[in-house]
Amino acid sequence: MSKNPQETLGQLLVEAKTLQLATLNAEGEPSISYAPFVTDAEGNFYIFVSKLSSHTQEILGHPQVAVLVIADEQDARQIFARTRASYRCGAEIVAREDAVFPLILDAMEARFGNVVNVLRGLGDFMMFRLKPQSGRFVMGFGQAFALAGEGLRECAHIGPDKV
Repeated sequence: MSKNPQETLGQLLVEAKTLQLATLNAEGEPSISYAPFVTDAEGNFYIFVSKLSSHTQEILGHPQVAVLVIADEQDARQIFARTRASYRCGAEIVAREDAVFPLILDAMEARFGNVVNVLRGLGDFMMFRLKPQSGRFVMGFGQAFALAGEGLRECAHIGPDKV
């Protein structure tokens, strides 16, 4: 990966195909799952998930979620300092009638293959737009950055005095 934080973050978001998704259940207890994702030019994440899954029900009941995109373990130079980006997001339903819905599914199909075409026809699948509200990016030891700016793609170094 590049040593430039913005380039490294961009590369991570292109190379990672899934995000870790933290949600809250009706009792306020945390859960974690994962979902394949695509992003848009504004930095939003899109997931297409079954209404039958617990994380979908949890998002519907509590649309504040946390997202983690992390480099694969086998690609990590140091397991204690894997490259990763974490975000706090607000989740919004993207209706099937929304103009962006088929475009996002087309992007998912291009990225993940024909399985998306099969899922597209299943009535229990729904799309969420996860809009990042804040974020943090870690490239390694001493290389933590607050994410800011358009699409939370600008990296501001977090030093010992800013933790």
